[in-house]
Amino acid sequence: MLSLLGPGFRTAQGVSRRELIRIGGLSMGGVGLNHLLSKPANAASSTASHGPGFGRAKRAIILYLSGGHPQHDMFDPKPDAPAEIRGEFGTIETSVPTLRFGEHCPLSAKLMNQMALVRSMNHTHNDHGRGSYWMFTGYMYPGSVPDVNSMSRQDMPHMGSCLAKIAPGSGPMFPFIIVPHRMDVAGGRRAGQFAGMLGPKFDPMLTGGNPNDDSFRLEHIPLVPNEDPGIIRRRLGLVDQLNQQVDYLREQALSQSLKENQVKALDVVGSDAVRKAVDLSVVDSTVREKYGRNLFGQSVLLGRRLLQAGTRLVQCNWQRAQGKNGFAWDTHWNNFSALKEELIPAFDQAFYALMTDLAQTGELAETLVVVASEFGRSPKVTLKNGGREHWPELYNVLLAGAGIQGGQVYGASDRLGAYPAENPVGPADFVATIYHMLGIDPHTELRDPQDRPFQLSKGNSFPLQMS
Repeated sequence: MLSLLGPGFRTAQGVSRRELIRIGGLSMGGVGLNHLLSKPANAASSTASHGPGFGRAKRAIILYLSGGHPQHDMFDPKPDAPAEIRGEFGTIETSVPTLRFGEHCPLSAKLMNQMALVRSMNHTHNDHGRGSYWMFTGYMYPGSVPDVNSMSRQDMPHMGSCLAKIAPGSGPMFPFIIVPHRMDVAGGRRAGQFAGMLGPKFDPMLTGGNPNDDSFRLEHIPLVPNEDPGIIRRRLGLVDQLNQQVDYLREQALSQSLKENQVKALDVVGSDAVRKAVDLSVVDSTVREKYGRNLFGQSVLLGRRLLQAGTRLVQCNWQRAQGKNGFAWDTHWNNFSALKEELIPAFDQAFYALMTDLAQTGELAETLVVVASEFGRSPKVTLKNGGREHWPELYNVLLAGAGIQGGQVYGASDRLGAYPAENPVGPADFVATIYHMLGIDPHTELRDPQDRPFQLSKGNSFPLQMS
């Protein structure tokens, strides 16, 4: 049944204006119906003229550890550094004998022979909003810290939105989905997480809700799980009535052109494959336990199923709401207890489940898996609070799948884990790498609302070894 009820007028068929609007999509920060009605664009380039790995990924999933995960305590430990640098944790062997991880990453350590570790990421923005903007768009945020917490149609678009415009893929599924929510603070809607200047047509869909709840239902796709698709199609006549609600449509930032490829849009609502993918209640309990019965673990499981349903890029955000501490990976206080008790175990389990799941089905060969954050944590532990502070000068990202040769490390940190010692790279290079792996030339030009050209990224893809 249609679960999107709200106040307002109702049509003769008994469906409210709000219901039909939400069948189409969301306003700023969510996908609109016109997103689904657009004709797919061709990929920018062929694989022939590009380097290794170009176009090896048919899809990608980003596990975004919002807040800034600590390089010292996870993937780049410094056991020989002074105590105030190395911290409280010991180290363990990985599946690559020459590499060691922090002791609380045992499952990730087993995967090192299947992934690439970049240890030389760096940039200059010391706050979450601008750091995330840079990681999502490949561009520095031009405004102030307060401004970055307000989305604008002048913002640079998220790479997922550019992907949705250039190469959305085929089938009924949304090309870019964020699970479960944006990373917003204090009522603000952080820039860089949607389509920005590309317009609402290419905004991501947000799943919403808590995938760990037994009653979880996707807010915007499985709208009519028990209704005949014919019923949905009979509602096509309501589009004309919607077009009469000009002011309301404008308020919702939706296009007035709702008739192009209407059947394509309805395929999303009526697709059995889509409805099954987003219904975690049908997933065997052992699988759900494998990913971890927590918000992040089930978000990753949902993201993996969305990829199966045809989504090209899924971003799974670690939410501040998870855990008793409520500050995600922003461990200014109680760094070691938070990491040991809440943060690392949940990530470690979900990441391992995702990687082994994809490997067992053979999908890892065509799926790019990314672990990233907006920055790292400070080398020196603050004695008063036992925390690590924001540190954009050095941090790590992980990449796996899509032909990336496992066991490799790109770049290196100095002896204190404070600055790059070899091959420094930044957010523009990170974004360029994802475009490259998905078969899009990162230097492809798009046009802003003033018809001025801009490149997807001014960076260069990481020179990773491919198998």
